[in-house]
Amino acid sequence: MMKRLLVACLLLMVFSANAAEIKFLENPTWTTVLEQAKKENKIIFLDAYATWCGPCKQMDAETYTNQAVADYYNANFINVKYDMEKGEGAMLADRYYVSAYPNLVFINPDGVMLHKGVGFLAADDFLTLGKTAKNPQTQYYTLKKDAQKLSNAQFLKFAEQAVELQDEDFGYISKDFLASKPDILGDADLIDLLMKYAFTLPKEKDLKYFAESKSKVLRAGKYTEDDFNERLVSLAIQFALSEEVQVTDEVDFEAVKGVLDKYIPAQSFFVFNYFKTQYFLENKEMDPALEAFNQIIDNPDKVGYQQLCNAMMGFGPILHEAGKLDKYLEKFNAIKVPAKDADQAYLKDFVKAIIYIKTKQTDKFKETANTMLASASTPEDVKKDLRQALQNMGN
Repeated sequence: MMKRLLVACLLLMVFSANAAEIKFLENPTWTTVLEQAKKENKIIFLDAYATWCGPCKQMDAETYTNQAVADYYNANFINVKYDMEKGEGAMLADRYYVSAYPNLVFINPDGVMLHKGVGFLAADDFLTLGKTAKNPQTQYYTLKKDAQKLSNAQFLKFAEQAVELQDEDFGYISKDFLASKPDILGDADLIDLLMKYAFTLPKEKDLKYFAESKSKVLRAGKYTEDDFNERLVSLAIQFALSEEVQVTDEVDFEAVKGVLDKYIPAQSFFVFNYFKTQYFLENKEMDPALEAFNQIIDNPDKVGYQQLCNAMMGFGPILHEAGKLDKYLEKFNAIKVPAKDADQAYLKDFVKAIIYIKTKQTDKFKETANTMLASASTPEDVKKDLRQALQNMGN
């Protein structure tokens, strides 16, 4: 019996010794971490977490115990974990712009941030993150420091990371980068930058050039006419709100309208009033918000059926909070579906279903969903989603 017990203990010890895991220093004194990093000439990997963070616990259980991950991180980094809500955590959160968890930060021995990731990452993605962070050619904050010197292809990759990290500086960085280019659509990388990542354009002449260059963008072979039109709307509204147009602290709505009328005349009425509605709602000014929204719902011919549905779906939950949803749904239901949009007639009920599910009006959602399921005009993929939603509700 004793022999079996000894063998079992030995096996447990061997298993424990070989169990894969990143070796973390837990909430150490930060100065000692920097000293160790300098001594060993290693980058610091900081797992910035909060005790209530579910994805943080998932990283602990699934990612940090992966053999390949443990081997790579233990060999290449000084690995530390800090609770951002205790001790030196608050200081580190402020220094390294930690606002979401988990925040996966890579720092050089001098305390300079080199790279980071945000949110849960599975083992393979986390391993890729570590390798990217170790390479000076791909470290985000190293690239950011010299962003204006990057090639177009390098800047495009940097832009993708910037958007993923929600770097608030990227708007200015991309604007300056594009301002240095003799042709902002000069190659495939610049076209991708404008179509995917750039927030605004440096000058009005650039917006004018982009607006007149649909054929050039489409010839690249990656984008449709709808893609181009959607991007033009985004660039137009962002330019209308830029320092090039807005010269006072208060939004100049007439200046916004002027830009939209000039560059997206067909969509200007809807985009302008949608923007005003959203702006006033964000500033908790209900009366001017409703005034702008009324322009949309009272002028369906100027707006377009699908845009009207999108607006109603987007603002419906807010109207519900204000006790005005039923009144606006009555106006919405009374609008005739244009003949050219007859195949989209189901959207009226779909909009109501989405609003009801967002506002937790379960009985009304079930009634609307069952009506749509019984209708031959409801597309099968929509019916599938409705059935799933009903099933989740236990119906």
